[in-house]
Amino acid sequence: AVLAAPGEFTQRAFAHGKLDLAQAEAVGDLIAAESRAGHELALKQLKGNVSKRMAELRQQLMDFAALIELELDFVEEDVEFARREDLIALLDSVSNECTRMRSTFRQGQAMREGIPLVLVGAPNAGKSTLLNRLLRDERALVSDVPGTTRDSVEERFRLGDLMFRLIDTAGIRETDEVVERMGIERSWAKIREAHIVLALVDPLHSSALEAQDLVDRVREANPESDVVLLLTKRDTWGARDVTTYPEHLAMSPDPSDLEVLERHLESRVQIPEGDVLIANARHAEALGASIESLERARESLVLGTSGELVAYDLRDALRHLGSITGEVTADDLLGSIFGRFCIGK
Repeated sequence: AVLAAPGEFTQRAFAHGKLDLAQAEAVGDLIAAESRAGHELALKQLKGNVSKRMAELRQQLMDFAALIELELDFVEEDVEFARREDLIALLDSVSNECTRMRSTFRQGQAMREGIPLVLVGAPNAGKSTLLNRLLRDERALVSDVPGTTRDSVEERFRLGDLMFRLIDTAGIRETDEVVERMGIERSWAKIREAHIVLALVDPLHSSALEAQDLVDRVREANPESDVVLLLTKRDTWGARDVTTYPEHLAMSPDPSDLEVLERHLESRVQIPEGDVLIANARHAEALGASIESLERARESLVLGTSGELVAYDLRDALRHLGSITGEVTADDLLGSIFGRFCIGK
């Protein structure tokens, strides 16, 4: 007996036309899914939602390209088989749909790989303590000494149907210490990648103005992120008045505070409506390349450039869209895709 190669059975299904390439990739995603949201996303792709939409778009472009190619056959007669205004409108429609699908990649990737949830705040604000509580594990070292966390700590955890990628970062403050400054720079890099940012503030050491400044700086660094202000160490506040602080949640060792935060996190995740959600970086890149080709074709039509250039860009767009479902593939691409599977499958 010979041991099956990684992805061998799925690759055979692809080679015999039982699955297209997008569906074959979904098999691997389905196996690797660690949350219900990731499982449902892979299942939709396996059922062909991405494939069907790609087929519809390619058919529209092929009908368009056929008219352009036909005109090239009768170039000496100077015949137009379609009004340029209609062709431009069609290009705009296809390009807009490609752009819409590509815009879902950020959310789709998060559903597939885990929603980036970043903890930020000043040193000793309680970030590592919160990370441990969310993970139900003593993953990060906790100390009363400010600046204990010098580099980001990343772990994944499930919350309901969702998978989160939880990232604890170095405390943000002004410092001349070289290593700590490097850690803070990495903190801001993680903030720019986040979908949700928990901005932790200890009211006994930071004013309402400082809390608002932290939230503003995070939003400036990543305008697309959802920023939640979390006032920590509620059990130590005593008579401290926090009503002047921006809208916030409170955190203490009380388990009910953690439950409130977890429910809040689940409510902040908005899953885009519609059947087509792009979660694969290869698909997003192919859509981006096809958009560029469509824009060049449109520009050529507007400027009245030779139909040969229009036809070239249309063929290029068709090639990129076809690569998503495997209608246009290279052997090294197939090897890369199926090589990520576990043995057999």
